[in-house]
Amino acid sequence: MKQSIFKSADKRNKQTNKQTNKQTNKLKCLIFLLLLALSPFCIKAQVSVDANGNVKLVSDLNIIHYGNSSSIYPDENNAAYCGVPGQQFYKVCGQYHYATNTLLTSDIRLKENFREIDQPLEKILQLTGKMYDYIPDDSDRNGNDREKQAKTERKKDQLGFVAQEVIGIIPEAVYYEEEADLYYINYDAIIPVIVEALKELSGEIDDLKNKSSLKSASLDSETITDETKETSLGQNVPNPFSTSTRIDMYLPPTVSKAMLYLYNMQGEQIKSFDINERGNTSVTIEGYTLKAGMYLYTLIADGKEVDTKKMILTK
Repeated sequence: MKQSIFKSADKRNKQTNKQTNKQTNKLKCLIFLLLLALSPFCIKAQVSVDANGNVKLVSDLNIIHYGNSSSIYPDENNAAYCGVPGQQFYKVCGQYHYATNTLLTSDIRLKENFREIDQPLEKILQLTGKMYDYIPDDSDRNGNDREKQAKTERKKDQLGFVAQEVIGIIPEAVYYEEEADLYYINYDAIIPVIVEALKELSGEIDDLKNKSSLKSASLDSETITDETKETSLGQNVPNPFSTSTRIDMYLPPTVSKAMLYLYNMQGEQIKSFDINERGNTSVTIEGYTLKAGMYLYTLIADGKEVDTKKMILTK
């Protein structure tokens, strides 16, 4: 019985000591952060906090704080890491991120349940890109005048989307942070939608090209069919004429032999022309080869009279 009481008391003492240690570690952390915020100093330190809240400092990192300006940087350029693959930060909050490159985890071994993106083109067409300015906040008042001006200018003429609008179109690209009560957009998540939308649009363009080709082929077919229409003879232009006139006619490819004959009003044949071309063709009559007067011209195709018309030559 006494042994049970001692064990129970010992357990309570351990729990009390553990809670006290946690509180002490939290206090150490707060004191360190307070010093960082209030005192102008420069130290070399790497700050780490373990699962029990213990604060550890090692001399890898420069932490400079003076007045309203502060910075944290490694001793050597490109010689420090913020987390490692096996021990990553869950999230990093900040207003701006400058980097030579940004790599996002995309290994297929970490993914499953792949699906196609539904109606990508329709979604992209619903998005509204906007130019806007960010509302100034308390952080803009930190730093010297030049830094303050730079922060103010950096918040102007931004390009992007509004999360509250995007969530109704591509909800997978929007994240709501309950603690901060703010909406965030994962712009990288919109890229695959754009890619699939371009593919869909390209497919529609190809369909239009195919339809255009079919229409063109249909027009060509209509042209070929049109060439089988009946042989015709047009009125000479101009009429009357004094120098020259042109006689238009149409001969389908099926016509073997065609002749154009020119007669005077007494019915005498004055001229004849072999018509060797098919389709739309013409013959020109020069006025100086004839006397002034009225004439008749007749088109004969494969031994049949197609038509006869009058023309007048003036001097």
